[in-house]
Amino acid sequence: MRTRMLTVDGFEKSIAEKMPKMKKLEESVSPDPAGEVQALREEQPEGVGEVKAFEGHSEKVETFEPKRLENEQTVDVLRLIEDLHGQLLASARAKRALEIDLQSQQKTIHQMSQDNQELRRQLEDLRKELQRVKETQAEAAYLKEENEDALEKIEKLRQELREANEALLQTTRERDEALSRVQDLSLQLQQAEILQIKGRLKEREASHFYEENQSLQSKLEEVLAQNIELERRCETLKKSFDEVRESLTFLRDSCKKEYYNLSETAE
Repeated sequence: MRTRMLTVDGFEKSIAEKMPKMKKLEESVSPDPAGEVQALREEQPEGVGEVKAFEGHSEKVETFEPKRLENEQTVDVLRLIEDLHGQLLASARAKRALEIDLQSQQKTIHQMSQDNQELRRQLEDLRKELQRVKETQAEAAYLKEENEDALEKIEKLRQELREANEALLQTTRERDEALSRVQDLSLQLQQAEILQIKGRLKEREASHFYEENQSLQSKLEEVLAQNIELERRCETLKKSFDEVRESLTFLRDSCKKEYYNLSETAE
């Protein structure tokens, strides 16, 4: 009967003893992939030495096992170690990638949160702008209705104005025709009245002119009488002026004589 090594949790004892070392290696793996590869390369000779020690120990314990079986077990162990290291390396890389992805996602989430706040602010601004636009549209619609009503009223007023102008033109024509007829009648009446007045004037002119002639004749006689009186007064005034002039001349001569006599006496 073959002597088998004791197993722990499905692994051989020698492999189970190596598991804590592999766990420590997993904990100390650098996030840097190059460092992980270098650590793997440095760890591999130790594993090979352990495999060799394991082989020597197997040779002592398993004295009845053929050498071929030992080689197969060694190859299986090496493959298992390589698989574990590959899984560990892949896990470390995946962990690093996940950490990087997590940081990137966190940055992205932070940026998206800021963008979301900005978008909310923009959305609020757009809502306010939309409200203003709606109010403007409502006001524009109201003004449009008011404008249409005003245009209708203006059109009605224009129609009424045209009708009023037509009525005014008709009334003006009728008035002009009536005025023309009135003027014709007035001319006819004036001509008739003028003829009547001329007849009456002709009748009154004789007596009127006679009366005026008599009046003028009496006024002329009065004026002539007044002129005679004025001529008499003028003659009297003329005589008085002559007497006054003679008296003044006499006084002047007397004054001269007295002045010269006084001058000679003083000398």
